[in-house]
Amino acid sequence: MTSLRLPPLRRFFQLQIPQAFRPTVSSVLANTVGHVNLEAPATTLSVLAYWVRFSRWCRLHPIPLGANGSIVGNKEGLYESVIQSESLERKSFLYLEFGVYRGASLKWWLNRISNPEARFVGFDTFTGLPEHWRATEPLGAFNANGSLPDITDSRCTFEVGLFQETLGRFMKRSDLSGRLVVNLDADMYTSTLFVLTSMAPQLKSGDLIFFDEFSCPLDEYRAFEDYVRAFRVSYKVIAAVHGYTRICVKLLDVPTQSAI
Repeated sequence: MTSLRLPPLRRFFQLQIPQAFRPTVSSVLANTVGHVNLEAPATTLSVLAYWVRFSRWCRLHPIPLGANGSIVGNKEGLYESVIQSESLERKSFLYLEFGVYRGASLKWWLNRISNPEARFVGFDTFTGLPEHWRATEPLGAFNANGSLPDITDSRCTFEVGLFQETLGRFMKRSDLSGRLVVNLDADMYTSTLFVLTSMAPQLKSGDLIFFDEFSCPLDEYRAFEDYVRAFRVSYKVIAAVHGYTRICVKLLDVPTQSAI
């Protein structure tokens, strides 16, 4: 006796409408449901969906243990574990930090890495978030009143302005052929996705990407997932803080620049 086979659950929630009927269905929906502002409940459903996807991602990417056999407990521990595992203190690299604010992370890296050939660049408006992120971080949050961090290390420079204004110009005049260490503390989906997709032709196998708010499924996690799927990138999680709030991934297989 043949058992009843149910279709995948996702098909149940997807309208499998033949192409010929889609214009009619779209028109009907626009003139009915379209009159009602359902943005809030739709966003809620998206949040729930991405928490489900994020939970599965966490299951498939267990947190690597540190050198002492335990999970790193904070941001500095995350940085230190990657520096040691990747021998960054003995190699030259270009460190790009997106979302500097008052420069705490940037100062930590400058103090930790003594290699004179290492270079550090901080990207920020220094006037706060350019758009609303969430209730606790509205438009203008993390405003440093236009003041750059008090850093005198000659290895460090700053790109002041929106990423959309500064990153392209920076890449055109910079040599990005060496190893890149990218620290994404951009928080928002839009900013994080812009950086990843803009840098996609320059990112290569062995480059490292840190995320500072990765456990926000609708923002940094979603941006990274979209980047990986769009550019067919493979990677490995080499370090993470408990709860995946902060992680570091190492790119393994990245399409060459000429292929993009």
